[in-house]
Amino acid sequence: MNEQWKDWEGQTVDGKFLLRQFLASTDHSAVFLTQLAGPQARNAALKFVSADTPAADARLPLWKRAAQLTHSNLLAVYDSGRCTMNGRNLLYVVMEHAEENLAEILPQRALSADEARDLLNPALDVLVYLHAMGLAHGHLKPSNVLATQDCLKLSSDSLQALETPFQLFRSRDIYDAPELPSSPPSAKSDVWSLAATLFETLTQLPPELSHDPTADPAIPAVLPELFADIVRHSLRRRPEHRWTVAEIAARLNPAPLAAAAAASAAPVAVPPVSVPLSAEPAVPVAKLPAAAEPQVRRPMLPQNRPQSNFTDYLIPVLLGAAVFFGLIFAIPHLLNFHGSSASSPAVATSEPPASLKPAEVPQSQAPAPAAASEKPAAVKEEKDSSAMLFDEKTASAPVTSAAAPIPSATPARAKAASDVQGRGEVLDQVLPQVPPKSLATIQGTVRVVVKVQVDSAGNVVDTELDTPGPSRYFAGLAEKAARQWKFTGAEADGHGVPSEWLIRFEFVSSGVQAFPKQTAP
Repeated sequence: MNEQWKDWEGQTVDGKFLLRQFLASTDHSAVFLTQLAGPQARNAALKFVSADTPAADARLPLWKRAAQLTHSNLLAVYDSGRCTMNGRNLLYVVMEHAEENLAEILPQRALSADEARDLLNPALDVLVYLHAMGLAHGHLKPSNVLATQDCLKLSSDSLQALETPFQLFRSRDIYDAPELPSSPPSAKSDVWSLAATLFETLTQLPPELSHDPTADPAIPAVLPELFADIVRHSLRRRPEHRWTVAEIAARLNPAPLAAAAAASAAPVAVPPVSVPLSAEPAVPVAKLPAAAEPQVRRPMLPQNRPQSNFTDYLIPVLLGAAVFFGLIFAIPHLLNFHGSSASSPAVATSEPPASLKPAEVPQSQAPAPAAASEKPAAVKEEKDSSAMLFDEKTASAPVTSAAAPIPSATPARAKAASDVQGRGEVLDQVLPQVPPKSLATIQGTVRVVVKVQVDSAGNVVDTELDTPGPSRYFAGLAEKAARQWKFTGAEADGHGVPSEWLIRFEFVSSGVQAFPKQTAP
């Protein structure tokens, strides 16, 4: 498809999806940025493929099926269909938009062993889930390992039904198992793709097949022992010699559940299409916590009780009398105390004056969070995104320890309408939640400026990046945080009016600061 894809920007697909920006293309597809309609419009990715190929008819049902899948590490599919654009018959699929993919990181550096483990665990979860649904991923490779915010996700537009004729929508590559397409896709073909991706993740180069059709790919000595073992047993030409997903999980996360892992690897007797969809993500058996040992309840043995005597009753009676007389003398004093406190003047609140609140600090007076000895801000996007891409924590996890973000001051108090005088005020400011691994990659200061549109009630209705800075990852976190800010409504001529703000987020290795400034009215 040798189209000038960028010329398609601004056109609408199926009357629903505006092609806002051309993102990327291959010899058989193109991807555009679009937006989902609704109360909370959000970005999405729209992918085109040709509808004139013999396998095109099988693609739409698979996309419809992918839209029903629910797994936190699987890219969501929102819509799909047929269309005609510029005289071409096309299929399209609308998916969750991801900011980064692994293929963008590897040209810069290989991943560390910890990062590879952080990649492998969620990938194994997804494969277990898909195989239980009767599906194979179909094309696991670095460019199909993506990240949204700080959550790793696998693509979902290349899914294939297990044990059905393999539908090749593209040219073959090293990530396709050797038995394809003469054999149907299987869980073992996904294992080959996963191992090839892991190989490249650690070496920056894909594996190479030997000219000998019976020889397995060579495993370099530089691979850590754990991953060399996984790759060696998974990049086997003959599927029956490859490890299963459960065996990989057991090697990656050793646990005393070998018998359960072997049981999970057995084929399911129920036809795949009859397995109901589950809202819960599947987890490899080897990752499940070990079963707790049963607690033995020891019988309560009867004890010989000594006979009661007079002293057993005397001491409790004396203690009770002492408490009683103490209360008689204490109650009048308590009443006098409450009476005097009720008549005393109210205690002043500890809220700082408005002039000292960080929400009103002019941008030009904002303190520099980085020391003078630090290097200039020169954070490479690849470093930021790699730390983000393979951090195991979820987006909702707070930043802790020494890498915790700099806390914001007490939210500004809302002023009365007579005090606003045409200006709004920050009610609640939200700082980006950045994983410590991502903060540790920063040298100097990463500055991101977000333009925020606020309605007359003080709610954020739109955001856009005014200054995105050097990293799309930190820019995305900043814009997400800005959408959650709250303001007081600005006034003009006694009426509430919309306002516009610029929020400058400064990311340093020790945390994040925000400096808001109203620019209109």
